[in-house]
Amino acid sequence: MSELTESIQALSTSQALLKEFAKNMEKDRTFGKEAYQEKINDIRDYANGLAIVTYLVPAENQTVFGDVSLQEILRTQLGQIQNVIHALRTPEGASEAEATYDLKESDVRRMVSSLQGMIEMNNLMRKEEDVVFPAKQVEEAQLKEKPAATSEKKGFFQKLFGK
Repeated sequence: MSELTESIQALSTSQALLKEFAKNMEKDRTFGKEAYQEKINDIRDYANGLAIVTYLVPAENQTVFGDVSLQEILRTQLGQIQNVIHALRTPEGASEAEATYDLKESDVRRMVSSLQGMIEMNNLMRKEEDVVFPAKQVEEAQLKEKPAATSEKKGFFQKLFGK
């Protein structure tokens, strides 16, 4: 993989982790209160904003060990965003963006500008209070099985008569 693809892949995986973090915050009794809703919404908005580049590469599954800190995730993402910007600004990155992702020069310019705005939002969020999920809560969330999708839906009469 090239530098650009690796950088976007890392950011995409980190974005998925941040979305899961926001979901866990909302489920937690401490953070489920109305006072934390603005912070949860800010995290979601920020994570959704990263989609300006992360839609290009799907996220990889990541297993987390130990405590998860919002500040740590944001610090990591700051470096990842800067890596993507740097990769897009190099001649090799620009040519790869055009060849691999069919991005024009104007698309790359808009992405870089948007990512610079995401850096500003990242800096503002890192100034706020840190939120940490203990390792036990993280492991429990990862161990929960997701329900398997059923390939066949039962109709009204099948449900009614049990066939």
